[in-house]
Amino acid sequence: MPEQSINGGLIESLAQETIHRYQLDNGLTVVHKEDRSAALISVQTWVKTGSIHEGNMLGAGLSHYLEHLLFKGTEKRGPLDISREINGCGGYINAYTTFDRTVYYIDGPSSAAATIFDVLADMSLYAALPEEEIIRERDVILREIDMGLDDPDRRLFHTFAHTAFREHPYRHPVIGHRKLFEGVTPADLRAYYRGRYAPNNLVLVVVGALSENECRDLAQQHFGAAPMRQLAPAFVPDEPAQLAPRSDRATGDFNVVRGFIGYKVPGLAAADAPALDVLARLMGNGASSWLWQSLREKQRLVHNISAGCWNPGDHGLLWISYLCDPGKREAVEAAIRSEIAIAQTKAPQPEELAKIVRQSLVGEVNARKTVSGQAARLGSAEVVAGDLGFPQQHLRRLSSLTPGAIRDAANRFLVDTGETATSIEPKTTTTSAPSVNTGKGLPDFEEVTLKNGARLFLQNGGSVPKTHLRYVARGGPLWDPAGQRGATGVFATLLARDTTKRTAAEIAGAIESVGGGFEEHVGNNTFGLSLETLSGDFPLAAELLSDALHHAAYLPTTFEIERDAQIASLQEDDDEVLEWSRRQLRAKYFGQHPYAVDYLGHEDDLKALNIDHIRSLAGRLLAGPNALMAVTGQFDRNRVVDTLGPILEALPGDFAHSPCPALEAPAETGSLTLERDREQAIVLVAYPDSGVENYEAYLAGEALDELFSGMSSQLFQKVREEKGMAYFVGSQRLLGINCGMFTFYAGTSPQQADEVEREILAEVERARAGGFTGQEWSACKTRLIVRREQAQQSPASRAMHACLNALYGQPVNSWRNYPDRVRNLSLDQLTTFATERFTPDKRLIVKTLPSKR
Repeated sequence: MPEQSINGGLIESLAQETIHRYQLDNGLTVVHKEDRSAALISVQTWVKTGSIHEGNMLGAGLSHYLEHLLFKGTEKRGPLDISREINGCGGYINAYTTFDRTVYYIDGPSSAAATIFDVLADMSLYAALPEEEIIRERDVILREIDMGLDDPDRRLFHTFAHTAFREHPYRHPVIGHRKLFEGVTPADLRAYYRGRYAPNNLVLVVVGALSENECRDLAQQHFGAAPMRQLAPAFVPDEPAQLAPRSDRATGDFNVVRGFIGYKVPGLAAADAPALDVLARLMGNGASSWLWQSLREKQRLVHNISAGCWNPGDHGLLWISYLCDPGKREAVEAAIRSEIAIAQTKAPQPEELAKIVRQSLVGEVNARKTVSGQAARLGSAEVVAGDLGFPQQHLRRLSSLTPGAIRDAANRFLVDTGETATSIEPKTTTTSAPSVNTGKGLPDFEEVTLKNGARLFLQNGGSVPKTHLRYVARGGPLWDPAGQRGATGVFATLLARDTTKRTAAEIAGAIESVGGGFEEHVGNNTFGLSLETLSGDFPLAAELLSDALHHAAYLPTTFEIERDAQIASLQEDDDEVLEWSRRQLRAKYFGQHPYAVDYLGHEDDLKALNIDHIRSLAGRLLAGPNALMAVTGQFDRNRVVDTLGPILEALPGDFAHSPCPALEAPAETGSLTLERDREQAIVLVAYPDSGVENYEAYLAGEALDELFSGMSSQLFQKVREEKGMAYFVGSQRLLGINCGMFTFYAGTSPQQADEVEREILAEVERARAGGFTGQEWSACKTRLIVRREQAQQSPASRAMHACLNALYGQPVNSWRNYPDRVRNLSLDQLTTFATERFTPDKRLIVKTLPSKR
């Protein structure tokens, strides 16, 4: 069947979904889709106001400020009640603000629908905005603004937008300028809330296990009483035509160069919008894209490069972003302009255009994986595009494009006078780096053990026509030889690149032409490959997997590109003060233990790495007893076994394990203060954690991590909500085989770092004393169970969990028992975990403070 006919059939099938859209008498728009594939629901309120609607206070960040404050109480709920109530019923609540909208969303079990509707309506329409909370949250947002100043990627984007736009509000950061934000008063916020948060300016989006009548009743009951109100006008100035190229260059304490080049483009409704979308994807979306192949693979000018088309309103930008070594910026920008010149004279090949259409179709399929994703897609169609039918119409417009239309769009919009170029780079450029019922409706995994010890896990099911292949094997820091730390990361990347049958570009082109994905992954204990395609494209996925495992070319040139890209990733992480601090903590904590370094490795080791090291590592790790393969989604069982079985059985049968050294306490203890040229302070407090093989201790640690994290945790409420001392605070785990590191983290001001540390230690002592309340414990267990069910919606997540279960000695179908194991977990087990591990003699504290100037 011709490709165009297949695409057309899929587009029309996507358009057949039943969506209800209606308005209540007070003007509230409701968009509802019933989906009973899981006992879950996603409810979202899309407020049609963002940073561009702030009138005479443009640039002050009113929309973002209000987003924070709507969690601070209503006429009937106190400042701490909202997150506790939602977390208590197993839900997850969050929000975000953009230029043109503010979205509040709750994902949770459908049994809690009444509570979810009530909380969202209460927040959106009856916020109390108490003055003490406004003042307290002000300090939290100031910390967030400082964090943005410390984040080079966010800083670069703000510079890019401010340079590209001279009049349009897109030039202002959503969070606001610090000086303008500091001038916002409680009266300003209340006036903005009254003028913009009205039911006739809201869209309620509901997807999940809820009927149309149930949704109507709940919407009317909880949202219907609020009166329609006159909306405050929000004048959005137009952007004058750009008549000359613009640029802004900044330097700082950075390791690598980050840059943007962009061009003005019209909004979504414009006739040229589909062609510009395709042009951006052809130029920089994926490893087969023009810019990636030319600047990264052939010219080796960049470590990363991508492009996109952002045009939600009447104006937008076609942008190109890149990451390169110091001293290469001018060459990179010249090469980008050369590629643009080629696009203006040479139309893309028909198969290239077909690839983008297929990718867009697969993107629509992927949006249906979860109820939350479906709700986000419907909200975007209604609020941003202004029409629920826009996604399908956009796909039809893409399908009707000709190669000449893409070339014409490049000529009309990617013009020299319309260019904006910005970058941030190191101060000196003389030194360069080297070039619920979990799983409802899903069957158990079937296990097939092959002759050489490889194991194949099959789970056929799901609501979308996708097949996911996940290959997982032992690898990572434990397996990297001394002096070769980071080798597994490079090796895994090379598996997804050139083979003796295809070049890396041909592989990328093949998988992207069917809208699929082919990626490597590396962690603390594993590495592997994942491939996901529409079910009918399984043969291609299997062929690419076979080539990767048995015919990897390990080309020296590709090795150098990927090794240098991994070095750049290390340097990029070190530009982020939080990541840099975590890396310092990890090194101090683990000392000589292999886990002292993550999979990215050591820069010096990577510089000394060569292709023979990679071939040697491949000989150790590519073995039958080290091979786990999970297949999830929709597929033909016999066809999969007959195809993948021989691929896995062809791996060698010999495999030597690499034992994990024990580590019961940190290599260093006590307190350490570091300095960086940044604005904020980072506080890290680390203790021993269990390994993944001790499942009972692992589960207790998982529960503690949940209790210490999230908006409802006492740590968050005390440090961020009550005292406003930190923008982010929580905990995370570094899990090894038989040891690990449990870390508390916070970003705060230098003046409050010591107090934040004291609050963290007080929370640790509460855990050691068994001080969690019954309400906290009940809500925590509910959240853990619901989180796992939400993860089960993704074929990729199911496949990865199955492989990890098998790798760590758990039954592959232990996901079935997870809810009961969580329910049976006791507070005494958590207290035991904490009293054994969270002791002062096993504690390492690392604080990073701004350097003295």
